[in-house]
Amino acid sequence: MSKRLRYTIETLLVNALIVSTFYQLLIYLANRLFWRKPPPPPAESAPPVSAIVPLRGKSLDTFALLHVLAISGPTDNYEVILVLENDDDPAYPVAQAVADSYPDTVRLIVSGPAGDHVGKIHNLNAGYQAARGDLIAFIDADVQVNAELWNAALATMENPDIGAAFAPPLVVEPERRSGSPVPTGGEMLIALHTNHAQTAELPFLALRDRVHAMMSGFMIFRRDALEQAGGLLHLLDEAAEDICLGRVLRENNRRIAVIPVPAHILPEQQTFNDATDHLLRCLTIERAYDPGSFVARLFTNPLTVGFLLSWITEHEGRWWGQRTWWGFAWLRVALAYELDRVRFGRAFKWTAYAQLFMMDTFISPALWARALFRRTFSWRGRTYRIAPGGKTRPIP
Repeated sequence: MSKRLRYTIETLLVNALIVSTFYQLLIYLANRLFWRKPPPPPAESAPPVSAIVPLRGKSLDTFALLHVLAISGPTDNYEVILVLENDDDPAYPVAQAVADSYPDTVRLIVSGPAGDHVGKIHNLNAGYQAARGDLIAFIDADVQVNAELWNAALATMENPDIGAAFAPPLVVEPERRSGSPVPTGGEMLIALHTNHAQTAELPFLALRDRVHAMMSGFMIFRRDALEQAGGLLHLLDEAAEDICLGRVLRENNRRIAVIPVPAHILPEQQTFNDATDHLLRCLTIERAYDPGSFVARLFTNPLTVGFLLSWITEHEGRWWGQRTWWGFAWLRVALAYELDRVRFGRAFKWTAYAQLFMMDTFISPALWARALFRRTFSWRGRTYRIAPGGKTRPIP
């Protein structure tokens, strides 16, 4: 490598390291402003609400979460629609028990096989076709729904200019497994990725009123906004329901808002390989929908940029790159620690931030490089080929 080329690369990496760290500071300050604002007061009146929950499989918490969802009705005119592809699904007995317990509130719908379509959007469409409410909420089964979240959602939707809103998904701290002194399973990787790579920048965009995409977990729509967008039938081949719904709302000039209350997600235990497969699928889908954000993700991670800089300078026999990297690494971990205190009221255990260091430095860049050339992903036992723009087709 020539001296000029080496210095050019080092200069670019130094600038990227400074910019990415400055960006992380802005993200932290935006989160302090966003999450410390008092939640909006409850709406004086609310239209009928339909909550649609796509189900597949079950965890130990499924019954409890669906039970709370059924009894936490935001209005008197409220319904919960549980949707499964078939009655052979392990979640069917749980869904049936909830429907039997609340016959006036909960309905169970079997959507039938998804066929060549994406299963989750297929189930959401079946629930949407059966829904009677003026507000349609799409809620994942692992989300903790409570009165504070409903009140904030309905208060946000009081603004007639808003076509849809969503709550930032935050994964609560995973519990340690039996025989392990610290939580080290794949669920911790999912929590760190969701909380510090996906959700962290949302308050920054919300405060600037530049939210153009949605995130699944807890999304609520005006029925007329979905009807104006053509419903969900034309979206059945999309890889991600939240991204494509946000896109069609923008195309119809409907405003998207961020609900100032998080949608807390209960983590499901999974292996390290399952977690990396999940992250690889998310990155592959992001590259298909938004290549610009996908490329920028690598350079907004100060640990990755700093590691490359330290490796080059150390290889050339200079000390300053590695020491600079460690300084920025400590700053990144400290900001993540404080960010969790702002959002959760307390930080995760210190071992979580050691895992964040490893993930940002090594795991995320490796998965990013794989997703850069990947054209397929697997989800719920099915493999799909994804095209630029997010359209999918199943691979036999």
